[in-house]
Amino acid sequence: MKTYRESMNELRFSPQQKQEMIDQLMNQSARQPRGRAIPLRRICALGAAAALAGALCLGAAASGALKPAAQAFGAVFGTAPAQTEIIDRIGRPLDARATVDGVTVQADAIIGDTYSYAIVYSIYREDGQPITADPDPNRDGALALRFGDWDTDVGHMGGMHGTAWFFDEDPADNAVQFVQLLTADAPLEPGTATVRLTDLKQGIGEDAALLAEGSWELRFDFAFEDSSLELPGGQSFTVNGASAVLNSVAVSPLSLRIDYTVETGLSSSSGTADSTPTPQPVFLTLTDGSRIDLTGFGGGVRPEGDSLRCELSGVFDQIFPLDTIESITIGEVTLPVNSQ
Repeated sequence: MKTYRESMNELRFSPQQKQEMIDQLMNQSARQPRGRAIPLRRICALGAAAALAGALCLGAAASGALKPAAQAFGAVFGTAPAQTEIIDRIGRPLDARATVDGVTVQADAIIGDTYSYAIVYSIYREDGQPITADPDPNRDGALALRFGDWDTDVGHMGGMHGTAWFFDEDPADNAVQFVQLLTADAPLEPGTATVRLTDLKQGIGEDAALLAEGSWELRFDFAFEDSSLELPGGQSFTVNGASAVLNSVAVSPLSLRIDYTVETGLSSSSGTADSTPTPQPVFLTLTDGSRIDLTGFGGGVRPEGDSLRCELSGVFDQIFPLDTIESITIGEVTLPVNSQ
């Protein structure tokens, strides 16, 4: 399947190819922050809750052992006072856990907005021993650990893209952490998250060592405070000479989503397009003058009549208080944020 960038760079297709593009909406993200692998997840509600109920281990929210959201996400999104304040305000601590083969997986916290969410888990051995004697972190601190498979069902029927990795929040204890950052192609709804993780391993391919075998299954409330800001759309710009219009921009301290339409001049009876639009540069400009390139975010494209509907979206590498974001630039259009 093609990435967002590849789809945009190959914008010449027959009617049959148009249908294939529709089937390939929300392909795998091109974003690979900090060198971590990015699995594509299409998460559908399949009524699995009833089948899994007997295997679920739910922690009591009133146990007093909950980890504050800011602590759980500190190593992921930053620990500056402004970041901590926002994470604790819009994040939610969790206490759902399951133990298999002597290893416990515990959901620590969740944070999210209209289109994106992140979940942090802690993984530890019940006997107090470390998960592995040789965690082998890479230069960014990510550990060479992985699950054989993972799936998070939040009741969303569309596509999702994102990233996940392991890290060690506190080398002094015997736990390691696993974080998922995911973005949906349509607004998320509150409900129940059902998570299934299988076979904890170290390494890749046939050389991977099996550390714990089995399936960890957890359920918890999928709910958080949404602090997204919707910026006004309707601005016109050009993409390689083709007319385009910005449909909508949603930004929160956690993520960004941009939706725009390119008029390709390609109807259902056309065989080729007159031009080949390329991915538009996307920048976040902060009030301190710094500029962050987000062009590599993931997303998708789909034909709509004689035009292309394009989406670019993803989760930031850090929490950005909205009052620190000066503007968002997509191609020729710059939208102020601080004045909204």
